[in-house]
Amino acid sequence: MCQRINEYLAYADGVRCLSRRTLDAYREDLRLFEDCCRRHDRDVLSAGAAEVRAFMAELVQRGSANASVNRALSAVKGLYRYLVRFKLCLSNPTRDIEGLPNPRRLPHFLFEQEMAEFLAMPADDSFCAARDKALFECMYSTGCRVSEIAAIRLAELDFDTRRVTVRGKGSKERVVFFSVQAIKAIAGYLPYRAARVKRDHPEVHLFINARGGALSPRGIAWLVERYALRSGLQKPLSPHGFRHSFATHLVSNGADIRTVQAMLGHESISTTQIYTHVNLEHLRAVYAKAHPHAARQRPKPAATARPKIGTEAAPASPGSLEDTP
Repeated sequence: MCQRINEYLAYADGVRCLSRRTLDAYREDLRLFEDCCRRHDRDVLSAGAAEVRAFMAELVQRGSANASVNRALSAVKGLYRYLVRFKLCLSNPTRDIEGLPNPRRLPHFLFEQEMAEFLAMPADDSFCAARDKALFECMYSTGCRVSEIAAIRLAELDFDTRRVTVRGKGSKERVVFFSVQAIKAIAGYLPYRAARVKRDHPEVHLFINARGGALSPRGIAWLVERYALRSGLQKPLSPHGFRHSFATHLVSNGADIRTVQAMLGHESISTTQIYTHVNLEHLRAVYAKAHPHAARQRPKPAATARPKIGTEAAPASPGSLEDTP
């Protein structure tokens, strides 16, 4: 790649504090943009709006989703803002170019009763069950991203005020709070944790794996998937589903959207507003179930109902996860 792109990526890393994942995506996007410019007999510094639009069209023709095209456009816009700011380019060809429409899909979440049943699943007397119960309670009570949960250090957790400071996207810090149930679950987990940590090199992170090392985001995702399969849930569940459930339940119980935005660490209120739509869908479902006239339009329910979480036969009990994350 050309020198100016590498300089911008170094700037984005050092000054804008973009995450490694975002930087890697931007690097690939800008490499493709530079290739597109070459095919149009231009370089990055001489490219115009026509080349930027041609780049977007190429991505669409390759089958890229609108969200991916918009991310690539964001990378190109960031590059030209940098070039203009430092007088390396006379004008910004992306200034009047808008992204593609990207309608938000309603996020998957658990209803409050489903969440209560899920949180009750890790119940036996073992390291894994104690850790998993504490982990799931913390994910639900804080609304943290999986990377934020994995990064929490035991020494940073304030048990008196039930809070901890986490570092989110863009290295922005925020304070999150733990419920009484979460603190109780952590207290029950800590003796098991103490027996697993390595004496010569104790792990500083709150959540550890069966070998005494830090529990990774991928390990957390694996655990959520295992419990979701065991639960009999008829909907997908990922670590981010806990975050969606956290926000949805706050909105459903009267929390204002600005407060939820702060708790989630969203930079833009528009990102948080998806949960107002989720709440409307919940109200619609309640209306369809409870209103007499709406009820007459419903098909008769099937003879068999979905079993409650935890009642189906499971391939393994939580206590058998000793050799897993």
